[in-house]
Amino acid sequence: MELRPLGFGEIFDRAITLYIRNFLPFAGIVGVIIVPLAVLQYFVDQSSVPQWDQMMQVLAHPDQTPPPPVLPSFLTSPAALALFVLLIAVVWFLWPFALNACAVGVARLYRGRPVEFVPCYQASLRRWPAVVGLLLIEVALILAWYLAFVIVSALAIIVAVALARVAIVLGVLAGIFAGGVIIAGLLTIAPTVVALMFAMNSIVIEEQPVFSAIGLGFSRVFNRQEFWRSVLFAIAAGAVMIGASTLISVVVMVAMVAHLVALEVVLSSVFRAAVAPFSVVLLAIYYFDVRIRREGYEIEAGLDRLAGTPNAGVPTVA
Repeated sequence: MELRPLGFGEIFDRAITLYIRNFLPFAGIVGVIIVPLAVLQYFVDQSSVPQWDQMMQVLAHPDQTPPPPVLPSFLTSPAALALFVLLIAVVWFLWPFALNACAVGVARLYRGRPVEFVPCYQASLRRWPAVVGLLLIEVALILAWYLAFVIVSALAIIVAVALARVAIVLGVLAGIFAGGVIIAGLLTIAPTVVALMFAMNSIVIEEQPVFSAIGLGFSRVFNRQEFWRSVLFAIAAGAVMIGASTLISVVVMVAMVAHLVALEVVLSSVFRAAVAPFSVVLLAIYYFDVRIRREGYEIEAGLDRLAGTPNAGVPTVA
């Protein structure tokens, strides 16, 4: 597989090609998340059947007084709530390992090696302390971003309202400024998520320590050449995921109305198993594309080492 800078469309084209050709091994890697997620989904959906029945009753008889709301069982039972939280923690904990295992799989394809479940997860799990450390730091960074966004947006709105009381013109100008601040803040969401994903890849692919990986992730995305490209990439990738999620939501709604919870979980898990590998392969290809643009072909030796390529250092071009 040729390792070279790719155009925006080429990134998606290569992701589709690798995804189709290696669907089963990538689906197997992501299946580590799909199975506990299916258990979580069944548990939540089974307890939500009364809410669906209530909603359908309201829609069928809009002229009647709606009945008192019924809470899902996992919100009323401490044991059920504990199980719910545990399953969420398991899925959250497993996700970065699956993400990195897929990235290792893409690296192996770039060096002419097959995607294999055990070698990919061995490379991912070998760096588990750093992965867990970064996972905790990411939570702190996202919370810090959220608090900063809320505080700055609230201050901008308060200032705009205060100035509007003094003069309409000042209020309008301040309102425009406040809107710009909010939009600018929202525009940083996608690149921040991409940078954190890159940081996670750097820990396994490049064997970087946690803080160095974070620095590399943000430096590769938050720069003049890549920032807007990362925004466009995130929007395009998000549109694909939203479209797939819409299909899954339709299946969920129909099955829940018919009380076919088990069938709904199976079908939505199959959909998810078909979609999730593409998203992580797409992100991995974008990660390698950004690196090849910044670092040139110096990354080839590292990929050879990671993939265990015979005659490491000799490029494999297809």
